[in-house]
Parts: sequence; C-alpha cells; structure tokens
Amino acid sequence: MSSTALIDWQTSVAEALSQLEAAHRAVGGTHVGRRTNTLQLNYAFVLLLSAHFQAYCRGLHSEATQWLADVAEPGVGAVLALNLTLHRQLDSRNAQPASLGADFSRFGFEFWAAVEASDVRNRIRREKLRRLNDWRNAIAHHDIDRRRLDLTPREITLEVCRSWRNALNGLARSFDLVLANRLAVVVQSRPW
Repeated sequence: MSSTALIDWQTSVAEALSQLEAAHRAVGGTHVGRRTNTLQLNYAFVLLLSAHFQAYCRGLHSEATQWLADVAEPGVGAVLALNLTLHRQLDSRNAQPASLGADFSRFGFEFWAAVEASDVRNRIRREKLRRLNDWRNAIAHHDIDRRRLDLTPREITLEVCRSWRNALNGLARSFDLVLANRLAVVVQSRPW
C-alpha cells in the first residue's frame, strides 16, 4: 500500500507531466530551430517538475503528521502535529536535499541515511534533485546567464528533464517506504 501523496504523484502529477511532454513533442521535429522552439518548454518542465515534487513531499510529510496525530492520545496529537510542522521548510523552501532532510528527520531518524540505504541508486538521485533545484532557482529568479558556469548540465533538454523525472519517481517511492517503515517502528503499526 502507498500513501495518498505517492498515489497522487504517480497518477495526477504523472499525467500533468506527461501532458507537458506531449506538448514538447507536438512542437517536435528535428530541424535546426527545434532547440530554440523548445527551450521555454524545457524551462517550464523544470519549474513544474520541481513544484510538483515539492507538493508531493509536503503532502507526504503532512499525511504522516496527521496519521501520527490521529493515533496519539487526544490532546497529544495536536501538540505533535504542531511541532512536526512548525517552521517546516517545505512550506517556504524548495524540496532540496537539505530542506527534506531537516523536515523528515523530525520523525526521529536520519532521513537521507534511510533513503540511501533503501536503494543504492538514491545517492545519484539525490544529486539529480540538487541539480534540478539549481536549475529551478536559476530559471525562477531569471539568473541563468550569470549562473551558467555553475549549472550542471549546462543546457536543459527534454532528455535531461526526463532523467530528473525518473530520479524523482525513484525518490518518491523510497521516501514513501522509509517514512512508512519509520512510523511503523514508532507506533508499531503501518500508516499505509
């Protein structure tokens, strides 16, 4: 079983991202101008992918928080929920490795250590998430030209966006699993 957040990521969010890929293909062709014609779509893909992943992570965190609050004794649950979400970085920052680690570690475990232990590919996926956020910030703050030498990869293509999307799909599954496992240890019951 999966969290509601993961189910949404794998269904409605996947459909939205697939629609953007379809629009990208519709512009299509292999002629010389294709790269110029699709550059803004590539940038839009980066922004949308980043925004949807942040929403997924915030949703997963909220779902776990609510589940813990619901199984706690009356009164304790409200205090617990408040403290798990107070100044939550996912409410005001990108879903980048540091903010994810800070927010999910509130559940009493080393979040990234658990994520990386759950799948050996997650170390590379974490790096791809960092690079996606670098590009997201450069695009969103209209700072691409100044930051170009610091950005990896140097150019955004549909293939790069797909690679980042695949990495986030793997991270989303791992986040769901490690958080469910952590809550099962804390409460002796699985949340999903």
